[in-house]
Amino acid sequence: MSQLEGHLPSADWVAQDLEQMLRECDALIESHEEQLRRLRESIAGLEAELEHARGNRDEASRVLEALRAAVREGQQLRATRTQSPSPHLRVVPDSGSPSLPPADFETGTPEATQLPPGNPVVLIGGARSVIIMKVISTDGQREWSARAVTEALGEPADAVRRNRCVLDNLCKRGVLAKSERPNREGNGKSVFYRLAAPWQAA
Repeated sequence: MSQLEGHLPSADWVAQDLEQMLRECDALIESHEEQLRRLRESIAGLEAELEHARGNRDEASRVLEALRAAVREGQQLRATRTQSPSPHLRVVPDSGSPSLPPADFETGTPEATQLPPGNPVVLIGGARSVIIMKVISTDGQREWSARAVTEALGEPADAVRRNRCVLDNLCKRGVLAKSERPNREGNGKSVFYRLAAPWQAA
């Protein structure tokens, strides 16, 4: 709205101008209030997330400290067990079984066999399984075929299948590891077995 230069504004003009100003102020106030409402909601959400993160951090810190304490306790227990003196017993093979090197009673493996530390001792039952494990243990680094085990036992060729079944069962027990690779003829696969864990006759 405009007015003629040199003339005082009329009351109607002033009223209309003030009404326009009121509408503009109302719109600005409404806009700012909406922005403030959104900001307050964002702040409340951030505060809730912050509180949740602090709670998670406190819980993680508590669990980590408990875990470290358990690890320290386990290390101390292991050190105490390692330092405890124990008799070193030997297993002497029967005169009727194949000639085998002496095996450690606790691990059931020859002294020359190197196995990863911490492997649990596997209890082996059954005369056939034990005698086969004694053969495998004569060279823990070697990959044995069922035929090689049979020959080491001094048994006939028709015992290969039976010994292979025993070897497969020992693999399932975790005391042996099984591997396959193409045979020399290239028309099949050869299966080999290798010592994978300490063992002891049950």
